[in-house]
Amino acid sequence: MDWRKVISETVRDNDGLATRRQLLERVPRQVIDSYVGRRHLVRVFPRVYRLRDGADDQATLLRAALVHAGPAAALSHTTALTVWGVRELERPLHLTVDQSIKRAGAPDLLVHRRLRFDPESAQCVRRGGLLVTALPRSVIDAWPWLPPADRRPFALDLSNRGLVTAKHLGEALAERPNVAGRRGLRQTIDLIADGCRSELEAHGVLNVFRHRSLPPSVGQYPVQLPTGRIRLDRAWPAVKLAVELDGARHHTSPQDRRNDLARDRELAALGWVVLRFTFADVLRDPDGVRAKVLAVYRARLEQLRVG
Repeated sequence: MDWRKVISETVRDNDGLATRRQLLERVPRQVIDSYVGRRHLVRVFPRVYRLRDGADDQATLLRAALVHAGPAAALSHTTALTVWGVRELERPLHLTVDQSIKRAGAPDLLVHRRLRFDPESAQCVRRGGLLVTALPRSVIDAWPWLPPADRRPFALDLSNRGLVTAKHLGEALAERPNVAGRRGLRQTIDLIADGCRSELEAHGVLNVFRHRSLPPSVGQYPVQLPTGRIRLDRAWPAVKLAVELDGARHHTSPQDRRNDLARDRELAALGWVVLRFTFADVLRDPDGVRAKVLAVYRARLEQLRVG
Protein backbone atom coordinates (compact mmCIF):
# COMPACT_ATOMS: atom_id res chain seq x y z
CA MET A 1 0.00 0.00 0.00
CA ASP A 2 1.31 3.43 -0.93
CA TRP A 3 0.49 5.12 2.37
CA ARG A 4 2.05 8.41 1.33
CA LYS A 5 -0.43 8.65 -1.54
CA VAL A 6 -3.38 7.70 0.68
CA ILE A 7 -2.41 10.28 3.31
CA SER A 8 -1.93 12.99 0.69
CA GLU A 9 -5.30 12.25 -0.89
CA THR A 10 -7.02 12.30 2.50
CA VAL A 11 -5.57 15.68 3.39
CA ARG A 12 -6.33 17.18 -0.01
CA ASP A 13 -9.87 15.78 0.04
CA ASN A 14 -10.39 17.84 3.19
CA ASP A 15 -9.15 21.15 1.76
CA GLY A 16 -5.58 20.78 2.95
CA LEU A 17 -6.33 19.90 6.58
CA ALA A 18 -7.27 16.52 8.00
CA THR A 19 -8.15 15.44 11.50
CA ARG A 20 -6.69 12.35 13.07
CA ARG A 21 -10.10 10.68 12.89
CA GLN A 22 -10.31 11.33 9.15
CA LEU A 23 -6.85 9.84 8.65
CA LEU A 24 -7.64 6.79 10.80
CA GLU A 25 -10.55 5.97 8.52
CA ARG A 26 -8.02 5.16 5.78
CA VAL A 27 -4.60 4.78 7.42
CA PRO A 28 -3.39 2.62 10.36
CA ARG A 29 -2.47 4.47 13.53
CA GLN A 30 1.19 3.42 13.47
CA VAL A 31 1.55 4.66 9.89
CA ILE A 32 0.12 8.05 10.83
CA ASP A 33 2.51 8.35 13.79
CA SER A 34 5.41 7.35 11.55
CA TYR A 35 4.60 9.99 8.97
CA VAL A 36 4.16 12.62 11.69
CA GLY A 37 7.55 11.62 13.10
CA ARG A 38 9.15 12.01 9.68
CA ARG A 39 7.38 15.39 9.18
CA HIS A 40 5.56 14.23 6.06
CA LEU A 41 2.52 15.15 8.14
CA VAL A 42 2.74 18.38 10.15
CA ARG A 43 0.58 18.80 13.24
CA VAL A 44 -0.90 22.32 13.17
CA PHE A 45 -2.99 21.82 16.31
CA PRO A 46 -3.66 18.66 18.31
CA ARG A 47 -5.26 16.08 16.01
CA VAL A 48 -5.22 18.44 13.01
CA TYR A 49 -2.61 17.94 10.28
CA ARG A 50 -1.43 19.35 6.97
CA LEU A 51 1.07 18.03 4.47
CA ARG A 52 4.66 19.14 4.78
CA ASP A 53 4.48 20.84 1.40
CA GLY A 54 0.92 22.12 1.98
CA ALA A 55 -0.17 25.70 2.59
CA ASP A 56 1.38 27.20 5.71
CA ASP A 57 -0.21 30.64 5.81
CA GLN A 58 -2.45 32.62 8.15
CA ALA A 59 -5.69 31.41 6.57
CA THR A 60 -4.62 27.77 7.00
CA LEU A 61 -3.69 28.40 10.63
CA LEU A 62 -7.09 29.93 11.37
CA ARG A 63 -8.94 27.12 9.56
CA ALA A 64 -6.91 24.58 11.53
CA ALA A 65 -7.98 26.21 14.79
CA LEU A 66 -11.64 25.88 13.80
CA VAL A 67 -11.16 22.28 12.69
CA HIS A 68 -9.52 21.50 16.03
CA ALA A 69 -12.43 22.96 18.02
CA GLY A 70 -15.22 21.48 15.92
CA PRO A 71 -18.21 22.87 13.99
CA ALA A 72 -19.75 24.70 16.97
CA ALA A 73 -16.79 27.09 17.39
CA ALA A 74 -16.07 30.56 16.03
CA LEU A 75 -12.93 32.64 15.90
CA SER A 76 -13.22 35.39 18.48
CA HIS A 77 -11.44 38.05 20.53
CA THR A 78 -8.26 39.46 18.93
CA THR A 79 -8.24 36.63 16.38
CA ALA A 80 -11.64 37.76 15.11
CA LEU A 81 -10.32 41.30 14.80
CA THR A 82 -7.66 39.93 12.44
CA VAL A 83 -10.32 38.27 10.29
CA TRP A 84 -12.22 41.57 10.23
CA GLY A 85 -9.05 43.21 8.93
CA VAL A 86 -8.67 45.74 11.75
CA ARG A 87 -5.72 44.27 13.68
CA GLU A 88 -2.64 42.18 12.97
CA LEU A 89 -2.68 38.53 14.04
CA GLU A 90 -1.56 38.00 17.63
CA ARG A 91 -0.89 34.94 19.75
CA PRO A 92 -2.56 33.17 21.35
CA LEU A 93 -5.41 32.48 18.94
CA HIS A 94 -8.92 32.65 20.39
CA LEU A 95 -12.04 30.55 19.79
CA THR A 96 -15.43 30.68 21.47
CA VAL A 97 -17.90 27.82 22.05
CA ASP A 98 -21.02 27.37 24.14
CA GLN A 99 -20.28 26.54 27.76
CA SER A 100 -21.95 23.13 27.34
CA ILE A 101 -19.30 22.06 24.83
CA LYS A 102 -16.04 20.64 26.13
CA ARG A 103 -13.19 21.65 23.89
CA ALA A 104 -9.58 21.57 24.95
CA GLY A 105 -7.28 24.37 23.97
CA ALA A 106 -3.65 24.00 22.99
CA PRO A 107 -0.42 25.95 23.19
CA ASP A 108 -1.14 29.27 21.48
CA LEU A 109 -4.87 28.44 21.27
CA LEU A 110 -7.46 29.49 23.87
CA VAL A 111 -11.00 28.12 23.83
CA HIS A 112 -13.52 30.35 25.64
CA ARG A 113 -16.85 28.95 26.86
CA ARG A 114 -19.77 31.34 26.91
CA LEU A 115 -23.35 31.04 28.10
CA ARG A 116 -25.84 30.60 25.25
CA PHE A 117 -23.24 31.06 22.53
CA ASP A 118 -24.67 30.08 19.16
CA PRO A 119 -22.29 30.30 16.18
CA GLU A 120 -25.23 29.98 13.78
CA SER A 121 -27.00 33.04 15.22
CA ALA A 122 -26.44 36.75 14.59
CA GLN A 123 -23.58 36.57 17.09
CA CYS A 124 -21.38 35.27 14.25
CA VAL A 125 -20.84 35.70 10.53
CA ARG A 126 -18.70 34.07 7.85
CA ARG A 127 -15.81 36.03 6.41
CA GLY A 128 -13.52 34.48 3.85
CA GLY A 129 -15.01 31.08 4.65
CA LEU A 130 -14.21 31.43 8.37
CA LEU A 131 -16.82 31.51 11.11
CA VAL A 132 -16.09 34.57 13.24
CA THR A 133 -17.85 36.57 15.94
CA ALA A 134 -19.57 39.78 14.80
CA LEU A 135 -17.31 42.82 14.96
CA PRO A 136 -18.99 44.57 17.95
CA ARG A 137 -18.82 41.36 19.98
CA SER A 138 -15.22 40.81 18.88
CA VAL A 139 -14.30 44.27 20.19
CA ILE A 140 -15.96 43.58 23.54
CA ASP A 141 -14.32 40.15 23.87
CA ALA A 142 -10.90 41.47 22.84
CA TRP A 143 -10.98 44.49 25.15
CA PRO A 144 -9.06 42.89 28.09
CA TRP A 145 -6.49 41.43 25.67
CA LEU A 146 -5.60 44.76 24.09
CA PRO A 147 -2.84 46.93 25.58
CA PRO A 148 -4.63 49.44 27.86
CA ALA A 149 -3.23 52.41 25.94
CA ASP A 150 -4.63 51.02 22.67
CA ARG A 151 -8.16 50.22 23.79
CA ARG A 152 -10.02 53.51 23.56
CA PRO A 153 -8.18 54.84 20.46
CA PHE A 154 -8.85 51.52 18.71
CA ALA A 155 -12.60 51.60 19.42
CA LEU A 156 -12.85 55.28 18.50
CA ASP A 157 -11.08 54.61 15.21
CA LEU A 158 -13.49 51.78 14.36
CA SER A 159 -16.41 54.09 15.09
CA ASN A 160 -14.92 56.89 13.01
CA ARG A 161 -14.56 54.47 10.10
CA GLY A 162 -18.22 53.50 10.43
CA LEU A 163 -17.43 49.90 11.38
CA VAL A 164 -19.11 49.92 14.80
CA THR A 165 -21.68 52.05 16.60
CA ALA A 166 -22.27 52.83 20.24
CA LYS A 167 -25.61 51.01 20.04
CA HIS A 168 -24.12 47.77 18.73
CA LEU A 169 -21.20 47.89 21.16
CA GLY A 170 -23.63 48.45 24.02
CA GLU A 171 -25.72 45.47 22.95
CA ALA A 172 -22.61 43.29 22.75
CA LEU A 173 -21.50 44.48 26.19
CA ALA A 174 -24.91 43.54 27.63
CA GLU A 175 -24.12 39.95 26.62
CA ARG A 176 -20.74 40.11 28.37
CA PRO A 177 -21.50 42.02 31.61
CA ASN A 178 -18.48 40.57 33.42
CA VAL A 179 -15.84 41.50 30.84
CA ALA A 180 -12.64 42.82 32.41
CA GLY A 181 -12.11 46.55 31.97
CA ARG A 182 -15.86 47.16 31.88
CA ARG A 183 -15.63 50.67 33.37
CA GLY A 184 -13.30 51.96 30.66
CA LEU A 185 -15.32 50.15 28.02
CA ARG A 186 -18.59 51.71 29.13
CA GLN A 187 -16.93 55.12 29.15
CA THR A 188 -15.62 54.57 25.62
CA ILE A 189 -19.06 53.54 24.36
CA ASP A 190 -20.49 56.65 26.00
CA LEU A 191 -17.88 58.82 24.29
CA ILE A 192 -18.73 57.27 20.92
CA ALA A 193 -22.42 57.94 21.58
CA ASP A 194 -21.47 61.54 22.40
CA GLY A 195 -19.90 61.93 18.97
CA CYS A 196 -16.22 61.43 19.77
CA ARG A 197 -14.29 60.19 16.76
CA SER A 198 -10.70 60.49 17.95
CA GLU A 199 -8.56 60.38 21.08
CA LEU A 200 -8.22 64.16 20.88
CA GLU A 201 -11.97 64.59 21.05
CA ALA A 202 -12.18 62.08 23.92
CA HIS A 203 -9.60 64.06 25.90
CA GLY A 204 -11.51 67.22 25.15
CA VAL A 205 -14.83 65.81 26.31
CA LEU A 206 -13.47 64.20 29.48
CA ASN A 207 -11.09 66.95 30.57
CA VAL A 208 -12.77 70.08 29.26
CA PHE A 209 -16.29 69.94 27.88
CA ARG A 210 -17.94 67.81 30.58
CA HIS A 211 -16.51 69.94 33.36
CA ARG A 212 -19.12 71.25 35.78
CA SER A 213 -18.12 74.84 34.99
CA LEU A 214 -19.41 74.54 31.42
CA PRO A 215 -23.01 74.16 30.26
CA PRO A 216 -23.79 70.89 28.41
CA SER A 217 -22.59 70.64 24.81
CA VAL A 218 -23.40 68.42 21.84
CA GLY A 219 -20.83 66.35 19.98
CA GLN A 220 -20.76 66.09 16.17
CA TYR A 221 -23.57 68.63 15.85
CA PRO A 222 -24.87 68.81 12.25
CA VAL A 223 -25.04 72.14 10.43
CA GLN A 224 -26.15 72.70 6.85
CA LEU A 225 -23.81 75.09 5.02
CA PRO A 226 -24.27 76.40 1.47
CA THR A 227 -21.45 74.07 0.38
CA GLY A 228 -22.81 71.02 2.19
CA ARG A 229 -23.65 69.46 5.50
CA ILE A 230 -20.93 69.42 8.19
CA ARG A 231 -20.58 68.25 11.78
CA LEU A 232 -19.06 70.39 14.52
CA ASP A 233 -16.78 68.69 17.05
CA ARG A 234 -18.59 70.38 19.96
CA ALA A 235 -21.45 72.85 19.89
CA TRP A 236 -23.69 74.93 22.10
CA PRO A 237 -26.53 75.38 19.60
CA ALA A 238 -28.56 77.75 21.76
CA VAL A 239 -25.83 80.42 21.49
CA LYS A 240 -24.36 79.22 18.17
CA LEU A 241 -20.94 78.56 19.67
CA ALA A 242 -18.76 75.85 18.14
CA VAL A 243 -15.43 74.32 19.10
CA GLU A 244 -13.24 72.56 16.53
CA LEU A 245 -10.31 70.40 17.67
CA ASP A 246 -7.37 70.43 15.29
CA GLY A 247 -5.35 67.19 15.46
CA ALA A 248 -1.78 66.66 14.31
CA ARG A 249 -2.88 64.55 11.32
CA HIS A 250 -5.27 67.17 9.96
CA HIS A 251 -5.60 70.94 9.75
CA THR A 252 -1.83 71.42 9.36
CA SER A 253 -1.16 71.92 5.65
CA PRO A 254 -1.79 75.28 3.93
CA GLN A 255 -4.73 73.73 2.08
CA ASP A 256 -6.17 72.38 5.35
CA ARG A 257 -5.96 75.85 6.86
CA ARG A 258 -7.63 77.42 3.83
CA ASN A 259 -10.44 74.86 4.03
CA ASP A 260 -10.89 75.51 7.77
CA LEU A 261 -11.03 79.28 7.26
CA ALA A 262 -13.53 78.93 4.42
CA ARG A 263 -15.75 76.76 6.58
CA ASP A 264 -15.47 79.16 9.51
CA ARG A 265 -16.56 82.02 7.24
CA GLU A 266 -19.61 80.07 6.16
CA LEU A 267 -20.47 79.37 9.78
CA ALA A 268 -19.96 83.04 10.70
CA ALA A 269 -22.37 84.01 7.95
CA LEU A 270 -24.96 81.86 9.69
CA GLY A 271 -24.25 83.52 13.03
CA TRP A 272 -21.87 80.94 14.51
CA VAL A 273 -18.71 81.72 16.47
CA VAL A 274 -16.00 79.09 16.05
CA LEU A 275 -13.17 78.48 18.53
CA ARG A 276 -10.27 76.27 17.47
CA PHE A 277 -7.94 74.39 19.82
CA THR A 278 -5.08 71.98 19.23
CA PHE A 279 -4.31 68.66 20.87
CA ALA A 280 -1.58 70.45 22.87
CA ASP A 281 -4.10 73.04 24.13
CA VAL A 282 -6.45 70.36 25.43
CA LEU A 283 -3.72 68.26 27.04
CA ARG A 284 -1.54 71.00 28.54
CA ASP A 285 -4.01 73.70 29.45
CA PRO A 286 -7.51 72.31 29.96
CA ASP A 287 -8.28 75.07 32.48
CA GLY A 288 -7.35 77.73 29.94
CA VAL A 289 -9.47 76.10 27.23
CA ARG A 290 -12.46 75.87 29.58
CA ALA A 291 -12.03 79.50 30.64
CA LYS A 292 -11.95 80.72 27.04
CA VAL A 293 -14.98 78.67 26.04
CA LEU A 294 -16.93 79.84 29.08
CA ALA A 295 -16.04 83.49 28.44
CA VAL A 296 -17.22 83.31 24.84
CA TYR A 297 -20.34 81.36 25.87
CA ARG A 298 -21.27 84.05 28.39
CA ALA A 299 -20.58 86.80 25.87
CA ARG A 300 -22.81 85.07 23.30
CA LEU A 301 -25.52 84.61 25.90
CA GLU A 302 -25.39 88.30 26.74
CA GLN A 303 -25.48 89.29 23.07
CA LEU A 304 -28.59 87.20 22.54
CA ARG A 305 -30.22 88.64 25.65
CA VAL A 306 -29.51 92.21 24.54
CA GLY A 307 -30.60 91.43 20.98
